[in-house]
Amino acid sequence: MRFGPGVLSGALGVALLAGCGGGSSGDASTPASSPAASTAAATGPWATSDCATIAPPTTAPTKPEGAVVEGEVATTVDPATAPVVGVLEGAVPITRLVISDVVPGSGPEVAPGATVTVQYCGVGLASGAIFDSSWARGAPATFPLDGVITGWQEGIPGMQPGGRRLLIIPADMAYGDAPPPQSGIGPGESLVFVVDMLSSP
Repeated sequence: MRFGPGVLSGALGVALLAGCGGGSSGDASTPASSPAASTAAATGPWATSDCATIAPPTTAPTKPEGAVVEGEVATTVDPATAPVVGVLEGAVPITRLVISDVVPGSGPEVAPGATVTVQYCGVGLASGAIFDSSWARGAPATFPLDGVITGWQEGIPGMQPGGRRLLIIPADMAYGDAPPPQSGIGPGESLVFVVDMLSSP
């Protein structure tokens, strides 16, 4: 199942499209879970993007203020505001799904295939640039997990309302070598998503 022809401008953004090149095989399908990311600093420079707007990233010598770090990615954790995401310059593509709950939620866990309502922001690991953001569009998104890329199908279940999760998704669990045209995603690019879970019926 695929959603809508539009990317960025449509009612549903690029994250909600089932990946043309998506799929999982081998080690890439085995998530590397992390209960909480580190607050330790990493050597910059960082490509930094505010998920409240879709704009080219800025370069900063340090990670975003108040951000936690997972590998070569950092995100702020205040659930009252859109996240600011940083990607280290020269970040290397990943081969396994990384899942990190940077803000714990509470209540029932999201089941596989459930319909969810979320706020989310997508950033290219190679470019450090935002390619989609529900915060920038001004409204959360609601969709069934069986209609999204494999990285979301495997990375979202287990979230709880009020939680913020960082996903770092290998290309073969996203769009592979055939990303949506004019999406801003490069062929073979690993993707970063910050997801706030609002509800799941």
